[in-house]
Amino acid sequence: MARKKIARTLAPLPGKRVLDGALNKTERLVEILREVALKNQQEQPRVFYSMRDVALRFNVPVSTVSRAYRELELEGLLNRVRGSKTILQGLHFDRHLSVRAFVGLPASLSEFVTIQAYRTFFIKIRRELRLRGFATAMLFFEKAEASSDVLTKRLKAYEIDTVIWFQPSREAKETALRLSDLGIRLIGVAHHQVPSIACRYHVRRDAAIGALLVEWKARHAVQRVTLIQAIDQRSPAIEETLNVILEELAIKSSVATFQGQRSKAFVRTLQKAKTDGMIFSSPALASKFCCRCPDAVTKLLQRHRVAFINGPVGMPFAKVPDVRVDLVTVDWQLVAERIVDDLITQEAFKIAGPTVFEAKANLRVPLSDFAQAI
Repeated sequence: MARKKIARTLAPLPGKRVLDGALNKTERLVEILREVALKNQQEQPRVFYSMRDVALRFNVPVSTVSRAYRELELEGLLNRVRGSKTILQGLHFDRHLSVRAFVGLPASLSEFVTIQAYRTFFIKIRRELRLRGFATAMLFFEKAEASSDVLTKRLKAYEIDTVIWFQPSREAKETALRLSDLGIRLIGVAHHQVPSIACRYHVRRDAAIGALLVEWKARHAVQRVTLIQAIDQRSPAIEETLNVILEELAIKSSVATFQGQRSKAFVRTLQKAKTDGMIFSSPALASKFCCRCPDAVTKLLQRHRVAFINGPVGMPFAKVPDVRVDLVTVDWQLVAERIVDDLITQEAFKIAGPTVFEAKANLRVPLSDFAQAI
C-alpha cells in the first residue's frame, strides 16, 4: 500500500526580528514555535518546518533549533523521525493493536504556557506513558470548553479509553459526567486547588509549606511576612493553608494585592516593603510578573527573602537570575511513574483512598537550578 502523503501548507514563519533582544534565544524560540504549531495543528499530521529552514529564518545555529524542537517533542506537538522530516502531530491519531491503551490528557492552554509545575506534569506523564507502551493525545482547551461538550466530543473522536485530568477545575464536573456516559474512564489528579471531582491522586504542599515556615521562624527569626496575591488569580486552598500555619507559628502577615495595575510598578512597590519575607501564593501571578517585568522581579529577589510555594518560575524574555529563593517543589517524575504503574496493574481504577504525593521544601536554593526553559 502506498504511503499516505502528509501535507505541508503551513503559514509563513514570523519575521526574523522577533528574536531581537532575547537574552535566551532558545527559550524565546520555543515560545514562538509553540504558538506557530498550535495555530497550524489540524486533525491529521502535517510536515513542520525543517530545522535548517528555522535556523536560516531566525539566524540562529541549528543546535539552538534542535533544542527547541526537543522541548516541543516532549510536549507532544512535534515528532522528529530520524533521517526524515519533522512532523506536527495531528489532533487525530490512528489506533494500533500493540498499545496498552489510549490515554487522553486534557490541558488548559493558558496554564500550560504560563505555569511551570502544570507544564512539567504533562511533559513527564506523557513521556512515561509513551515509554511504557501507551498511546497519548494531549488536548489543549480554553476555560469555556472545559464545561461544554466540545472537549467530550474531541475525546470521543480520538477513541480515548482513559482520561488523566490534572488539576480539574469546577468546569470539569460536567465533562466528567459526559465521559462516564460514554464509558471513558477518568483519573483525577488534584494539585493545589480543591478538586471538583473525585481524584485518585493528590499532590499536597501543606507539610512542605509548614516545614518552610518553621525554618523561617526558628532559624532566620522571621516575625512578619507579606503574602502576594491577585484579586482575580486566587488559590483559596493554598491561602487557607498559609493562614493556618502562620497563625500557629505566631508569624504576623500582611497582604499585597495585585488589582490589575502596571506589573512593574507593583513589583517596585514590593521592593520597598518592610518585611522579613514574601510569599507568592498564586503561580499564575508569579509567572505574570516574571514575563512582564523580569528585571524588577530579579531586584525583588535580591532585596528580599522570597518563597515560591507552587514551584519555580521561569523568565521567558530574560535569563533566569542566579539568586537564592525558597521553593516548594514536587518530584513530578515520581508522580508520573506511579500513575503509569497503577495504570498497568489496574490499581488506578480500584476504589480506595487516594494516593498522596508530598511536596518538598527547598530553602535558599539558586532559582536558576530549578527554573525550566520556556
